[in-house]
Amino acid sequence: MAQNIGIEPMHPREFKKIYDIPIYLMHKLTGYPEQTITHWLADESSSRYQKPKPAVLNHFGAIHKILSAS
Repeated sequence: MAQNIGIEPMHPREFKKIYDIPIYLMHKLTGYPEQTITHWLADESSSRYQKPKPAVLNHFGAIHKILSAS
């Protein structure tokens, strides 16, 4: 049986808004390439925009949970 560990998926854009950190720091925290992060943060109407996969949203949600617990 799967157990809910209380992680809410979070878009990288919302993560950046909450923590107000530069992209290079988001890279250090997550391990995702800076250029990939910039694609996720681009305006949705831009051709550069790429929608993050559910695993990415969960990853940012997990990091948020850890950071907000301290």
